[in-house]
Amino acid sequence: MGWWLTIDVPLVYLFKCALRMFSFFKSSGWERSKASFTDWTVVAPGWFGGCPFVTLHYEFPSKGSSTTGLDEIPFFMHWHAKTYAESLSRDLHPIIRVNPKNPLETRFFEQDQ
Repeated sequence: MGWWLTIDVPLVYLFKCALRMFSFFKSSGWERSKASFTDWTVVAPGWFGGCPFVTLHYEFPSKGSSTTGLDEIPFFMHWHAKTYAESLSRDLHPIIRVNPKNPLETRFFEQDQ
């Protein structure tokens, strides 16, 4: 029965990666904006399982005012998520994708950096 407790990690990871890939293509025509990281959190799988992920919080200018957004990046292993989060800095100004129809909908992708 122990194998069942760990099989959800790769399944959830693959599912979340597929969703991010879909979002990557969907948002390819969105506006790009320079942001500033305000916070990030490593979230471990809960009691019901899943995969670890890093939640990125950022702030960016939108229509003359400062707007906040967030995105989640899934990882297969908790230590990899932790290492990724430790590599981030508040001094970084990443490029994010902003939906022109809904500026509250944003995405962060390493490929845009």
